[in-house]
Amino acid sequence: MTTTDKYIAVFGDTHGHLRLMFQLCRLWQINNGVHLDGILQAGDLGFFPDVTKLDKATKRFARSDPEEFGFANYFRLPQPVRTDELLDRTLNGDPSSLETVRCNVVWCHGNHEDFAALEEVTCGSAFSPVDAFDRLYFLRSGETTDVAGVMIGAIGGAPEAYDVDRNDRSVFGRNVSYRAVQRLRRKSCDILLTHCAPRGIGGESDRFGSNLLRETVQEMQPVFQLYGHHSRPIPQSTIGRTQCVWLNDTNFSKTRDATYNGPLESGCMAIIRWRSEDDNELTVINDEWFRQTTGATWRHY
Repeated sequence: MTTTDKYIAVFGDTHGHLRLMFQLCRLWQINNGVHLDGILQAGDLGFFPDVTKLDKATKRFARSDPEEFGFANYFRLPQPVRTDELLDRTLNGDPSSLETVRCNVVWCHGNHEDFAALEEVTCGSAFSPVDAFDRLYFLRSGETTDVAGVMIGAIGGAPEAYDVDRNDRSVFGRNVSYRAVQRLRRKSCDILLTHCAPRGIGGESDRFGSNLLRETVQEMQPVFQLYGHHSRPIPQSTIGRTQCVWLNDTNFSKTRDATYNGPLESGCMAIIRWRSEDDNELTVINDEWFRQTTGATWRHY
């Protein structure tokens, strides 16, 4: 590794498992001897500051996986419900230590967030922190921001309905917004961060992908288009020069006792090494330390 390279971690849906996301970043740094320069998260962050306002799907999963409450418990403004010594050390420790994650998370919205609360916290801004640590930065659909010299664009939401209402002025909701897509196409980005897949790149995307996203990728041609959302793996594919990469949920597999104490879900974390538009690579993490991290052990490294 060289000092001219930048390293950006990428995660799929976290659904509240934010402590795990930061722990994986910490472990990657320790095992690779370098600090991360940025973290990207592809929606369904689990932004539910008030656990009484969980949507139906999140409430159902939370019955067997309490970490779905992760945002309210450990990150919500102005004061989390709980404190976590390991999390505090990871985010606020010695900046020179590899055990400290110094960079922020940039995320787009999914289709499972508290949208009213998110609008209230961000006050309609294009880019703003939403948490007590000042580390989770929401990037609104149709907007861009710079992460370590790499331009990131965002389009949140699940695939739009077949018949798109092109007169809809909203950019913020459960589905990909025509207005947000039009806004983003007037800009440029190196990495397009989305919640769902473009249509027609294989697997579930052939039936459940977004036509608006496919048109956007075809026109803008970012180096990478990164997404989560889909429950079954979608193979890496390309649209023109753009590499489209699916990330799995940031969680553990279930064990026989129906708890999430198994190994990490395969494909939930990737690292982009970036030197320039023409010199970069994306690696899905499957190192030994990653394979040995389980729901029963992740707090003890």
